[in-house]
Amino acid sequence: MTRRHQVDDSLPPLPSPDATDAERGEAIMARLVARIGAPSLEDYRRAYAGCGAPWPGDDEIRRRHPVGADPAA
Repeated sequence: MTRRHQVDDSLPPLPSPDATDAERGEAIMARLVARIGAPSLEDYRRAYAGCGAPWPGDDEIRRRHPVGADPAA
């Protein structure tokens, strides 16, 4: 049984074959966020607290990671 690869045109584009590792990572992250959404700041707070890491601040999290809307808002 052969499965055909389906392309979803509603998602951000796949990285080009000559993309750098960083560009590949950004493209994959953009596609994941488009499919399932991004974690909220509260999700990141729980993750940082769960592993004992200090909270770098909301602005730094937004700079480092994709952040979705707060579901409680």
